Amino acid sequence: MKEQVIQTIREIVSNEKFKLDAYFFCGFPSGTPNEKLLKACEKYLETVDNGQPDPAVTADMIAELEAAAAAKSDVADNLVNNQSDLKAVLDHKDLL
Repeated sequence: MKEQVIQTIREIVSNEKFKLDAYFFCGFPSGTPNEKLLKACEKYLETVDNGQPDPAVTADMIAELEAAAAAKSDVADNLVNNQSDLKAVLDHKDLL
């Protein structure tokens, strides 16, 4: 199950990178990319990939996930909606 949660975090990173590209390069109404969330997830994945999950990095990422889950998008045509992924990770945050 932990591997599935980590894969979901990788998907969140991928989606945020897509939103970043779509927003800045293509002009798609994808919503504003959440760079804080992107950086927090990337840093967490880096520590996991190195085999040394850091509790402080994990806590920072969880805080960013919670903030992103609480935020409401004002863009009607959102190409990438991470809400279900955010909820899935937060539902299993004890595994991180």
